[in-house]
Amino acid sequence: MADVGTSPNRIELESQILCASLRQSWAQLDVYGVIVVAKQLCQLFPDLIPPLSDHAAKAPLNLYSFFGVPCDASQEIVVSSYFQRITNFLQKNNTYEKANIYRMLLDAGYILRKPRLRLSHDLIVVRNWLLEQNAIPMDGTIEFIETIVPQPVVEVVPIELPQLVNLMQQAQIIGPAEVLALTNQTKLAPEIPVEELILSAGYVTDSELKSLQLAEYLFQQGKITMPQFMVAMYDERTRGIRMAESLQSRGWLDVEGKP
Repeated sequence: MADVGTSPNRIELESQILCASLRQSWAQLDVYGVIVVAKQLCQLFPDLIPPLSDHAAKAPLNLYSFFGVPCDASQEIVVSSYFQRITNFLQKNNTYEKANIYRMLLDAGYILRKPRLRLSHDLIVVRNWLLEQNAIPMDGTIEFIETIVPQPVVEVVPIELPQLVNLMQQAQIIGPAEVLALTNQTKLAPEIPVEELILSAGYVTDSELKSLQLAEYLFQQGKITMPQFMVAMYDERTRGIRMAESLQSRGWLDVEGKP
């Protein structure tokens, strides 16, 4: 679901088809169709739908209603509606006096213009709609409430993800949901390198990925420890110091240690 000008891979094509199906079923108020497709999307992108909060004060804002467009509107219509709304606001209002509304418009437009953020919004709002229809369990799991006939147990062969993914988790760049997303996406499209999945998801930047790949090499060579890596990666993500430079300046890595 990358929003850059690259050719779509198998996962992107799959997600585009599922997203279109989800929005069409939602527009038609087809509860069954929404659950079927939303469940598949949640399996493919579990990192895009956070657990249902027990302390949620109010229902999530439906940005389609906010902009006055149907949920199955094309990306072109969504973008056009956003620009029309923001232009009208700027012509009639002072952004300083109504800063909160202005920021809300900017945030809403940004979310619906980015494919991954739009899908995350859709899944969150759809989950709330399904709960209102009493169509899914109260814990927010996208699943039919009706009793399902038990299926035979099938042995699942676990997929071993590269050390790179473990390093990202240790550095608290990603959590269990993102690891599950990478696992499910790798099962669907094993031909796609995990590095491509990581970049397309926006978990790290290209330069951060290179640092992680360097750390992966240094671990294989036994040149750094996990605590050293975590400190150095923290420096890169918060202080703008490249991981390798941090390791060297702290005396944890010789200059010759760089491949």
